[in-house]
Amino acid sequence: MANKIYQEKQRFHDWFILVLLVLATAGLLYGASSYFWRPETDIVYSIASLLLALGLGYAIYWLTSLRYKLTITDEKIKLKIKGPIASSKKIAWDDIESCTIVKTPSLTKFDRPKVTMTDEKFYSLDGRNGLMIKTKDGSHYFIGVQDVDELKAALNSEEEIWEVIAND
Repeated sequence: MANKIYQEKQRFHDWFILVLLVLATAGLLYGASSYFWRPETDIVYSIASLLLALGLGYAIYWLTSLRYKLTITDEKIKLKIKGPIASSKKIAWDDIESCTIVKTPSLTKFDRPKVTMTDEKFYSLDGRNGLMIKTKDGSHYFIGVQDVDELKAALNSEEEIWEVIAND
C-alpha cells in the first residue's frame, strides 16, 4: 500500500469573479423585468436579457460545483476533478523526468508564463501555484495546490521523491 505524503481538496472560491457574475445576472434580470413597468421597452430586449441572465446563472452553478482532489503518495500523483467536467489523472514518480514547485504572487495567480507551452495540461482551481511536471515521454503537466509551502515540506520529507524534483 502506498504511503500518503500530501492530500488536498479544492473548489472554485474566487469570490471576486463570483460577485461580478452575480451582479451581472442581477442587472440582466432587472433589464428583463423592465418590460413590465416601462412601456417603451421592447419585448426582444427583455427576452435577450433573460436568456443572458440564465446563461450567467449556469456559469455560476458550473463554477461553484467544481471539486478538485489531489493525493500525492510515494508511488504516484493522483488527481480527480468532479463537476460538469469530470476527469482524473495518475502520474507515477517513475515516469517523471523533472518536477518543479511553482509559487506565484496572489495577484498573478492565473497569469500564464511568458513562454507558453501549448501542450501543457493544466489542472488547478486556484491559479498557478503547484507542481510543474515533465514526464519521460515529453508530456507537460501543471498540477495546482493551494498551500505550496506545505507541499514543499511534505515532499522534503521524502528523500527519493525530492531527488526527482532536484534533477530539474
